[in-house]
Amino acid sequence: MSIITQLPKSVANQIAAGEVIQRPSSIIKELIENSIDANAKNIKIIIKDAGKQSVTVIDDGIGMTKEDAIKCFGRHSTSKLSKAEDLFKIKTMGFRGEALASISAVSEIILKTKTESDNIGQQVLVKDSKIVEQKEISFQKGTSINAKNLFYNIPARRNFLKSNNLEIKYIIDEFIRCAIAHPEISFSLINEENEMYKLKSSNLKKRIISVFKKSYEKNLIECEEKYGAITINGFIGKPENTKKTRGEQFIYVNHRFIKSPYLNHAITNSYEGMIEEKKFPFYVLFISINTDLVDINIHPTKTEIKFEDEKLIYNLVKSSVIKSLEKFNISPSLDFDADINFKENIGFQISSKESKNINESYSNKKKDWEKIFENVKVENSDKMLFENTSSIENENKPVQFLENFIFKQVGEKLLIFNHKYCQQRILYEKYKNSNIKSFTNTQQSLFPQYIEFNKSDFKVIQEIIDDIKSIGFNIDFFGKNSIVVNGIPNGLDDINEKEMIESFVEEIKNNNSDIKSENRDLIIKSFSKKAKIINNKNLSEVEMNLIIDRLFACKNSKYSPDGKQNYIELGIDKVENLF
Repeated sequence: MSIITQLPKSVANQIAAGEVIQRPSSIIKELIENSIDANAKNIKIIIKDAGKQSVTVIDDGIGMTKEDAIKCFGRHSTSKLSKAEDLFKIKTMGFRGEALASISAVSEIILKTKTESDNIGQQVLVKDSKIVEQKEISFQKGTSINAKNLFYNIPARRNFLKSNNLEIKYIIDEFIRCAIAHPEISFSLINEENEMYKLKSSNLKKRIISVFKKSYEKNLIECEEKYGAITINGFIGKPENTKKTRGEQFIYVNHRFIKSPYLNHAITNSYEGMIEEKKFPFYVLFISINTDLVDINIHPTKTEIKFEDEKLIYNLVKSSVIKSLEKFNISPSLDFDADINFKENIGFQISSKESKNINESYSNKKKDWEKIFENVKVENSDKMLFENTSSIENENKPVQFLENFIFKQVGEKLLIFNHKYCQQRILYEKYKNSNIKSFTNTQQSLFPQYIEFNKSDFKVIQEIIDDIKSIGFNIDFFGKNSIVVNGIPNGLDDINEKEMIESFVEEIKNNNSDIKSENRDLIIKSFSKKAKIINNKNLSEVEMNLIIDRLFACKNSKYSPDGKQNYIELGIDKVENLF
């Protein structure tokens, strides 16, 4: 008796859909690409409940006939391919014929469509990959597809979805990728009757400015390179306008957005010596290449790609960026409207009374780094290397070496500490163990810091703002896509509020876990790595002893939050045997 059975069509479709449709943003990507292939000039996206309840994409493309309105829901039903050879000549966004079949397997679909030559439109209702209803309706030229109740038949997958703020962030990301690739098309994105984007048909530069913000206009450098049939063009950002967060890096091959760490490296490597470590430049680059020199049939999401000659593309991209940066550096822009005597014509003055108050505020600011240690909870005290502080004081004095290291003899052991890692562990446990609701260890900033985000990253901020506040930041929303930082955690030295909060956003964006409670832990880890308790190059004896003492008051004194070793032990006999 055979034990192999053929799966029902609906089950097979659900399995296949899992590769294509992962969340509401996947539906939007697939439907927008269909609209682009249909030669649409205007595309509207409407979402409800972050796309979980409903996603609607409306276009004014060529539409579908009565027959095609049924056929389009069949798996591997496509108008883009007819034979295997066509796979190597793909110029359209879609080609697999899987999008609508996959969407209909995990949601309820209402399709409305009409061609220019038809007198009447068509409406098709699909549920569980089955045509439930088809009827004639009055409709304009184009297509409207409404996908409702995403993953209604796969509860586990629906529970996998993240919060509305983060799901909207993913939607915005896909929307922007498509909108930038096709500036000639008008796009709009509506969330719960709120119009988030309304982008008119324009050129690439205007589209970039419309998508992000007007300030980008002065920060863009045009980029262009041509080698035979390969063309590279677009815009890169000036080195001084890099960010701590990723997300504003776009590479397109034949107007298709791709994810390529290889080419990303080529671009960021071109900025070597111009930007700080772990900062990311802005870029929008388009690679035009013959379709027979590239393979896009790698993954169902169509964001991975293979070049026939990857090294050539790498070098061309790098060369293009380097040349553009050289032109920018050689020929800086001059503002002929600027007043060269601006230093003498400052439009405001600080009164002597105000100046005195500011100076007093700075002079009275306590370097109370000792307080940062006060709430470190002592656990497992029986395992502490030092019984108490006085035992440390009675041992040999600590010695600093090469700024980062502290040598300390304790009994028959020589301990070598990396004091930066030690401080990270102390900070991490202090804030990890603090009471979220009652923790108010905040010092007010003399001058509030205003930080603006793109819409996608602002959704992340909305998601984690309470977690940021819980570690001592006094922050509030301020206007559209902006926050204001009024205070920072107490006792810290030389903190950059903007870079710190941008690093929080980046940690959350890179976190693949769906456990919301991990957000605070990630933020504390990032905070502990970037914040400084003691920033002296030359530490005093008191400072070194305090770091050592409080390190061993930590639950985990051996390792930093990143798992790096805080100190090593060497027996005195082993040290002596070295000589």
